[in-house]
Amino acid sequence: MNVNSQFVVATHIMALLAGHKLYLPEYACANSEMIAESVNTNPVVIRRILSKLKDAKLVISKTGPHGGSKIAKHPSKIKLSEIYKAVEDEGTLFHMHYGEPNHFCIVGGHIQESLKETMENAEESIKKILSKKSLLQIANDILERAGITTDQPSEEISKKLRQMKQEYENAKLELQT
Repeated sequence: MNVNSQFVVATHIMALLAGHKLYLPEYACANSEMIAESVNTNPVVIRRILSKLKDAKLVISKTGPHGGSKIAKHPSKIKLSEIYKAVEDEGTLFHMHYGEPNHFCIVGGHIQESLKETMENAEESIKKILSKKSLLQIANDILERAGITTDQPSEEISKKLRQMKQEYENAKLELQT
């Protein structure tokens, strides 16, 4: 079964833009190709999601040779529920059958109504959890997992991120030669 991954990709994009805003202002505006490289997907996918994030006023985009997208407000002010709402299609997290079940079958005739309340409650619980977590918390967790402690001065974090970016760029160059 396919599960929509737009929320995860959108959160990835937002975390990347958050890191740039907080620690790498020279990269504050990121283009879809650069973001797509991080997500490991096509830039078209990124542009579609960025469009939704822009409509939700979570990112600002600018065109031109030095254009790209940047986060619209401080990551501490953005809840994961806002990102979810921006990219997920109207409706529910859980979907009923794509086709109609057999209504002549005792299970097929009643399964949807039987599951409806449970699925609605589960979705409300998920939305409640997402509304308690900020993008800043996610960005800090990513840094911690990368071995960068967030309790040090931001200049130290910036220095470490620049060093890691340079190492990444050098490794890319070595692979190309």
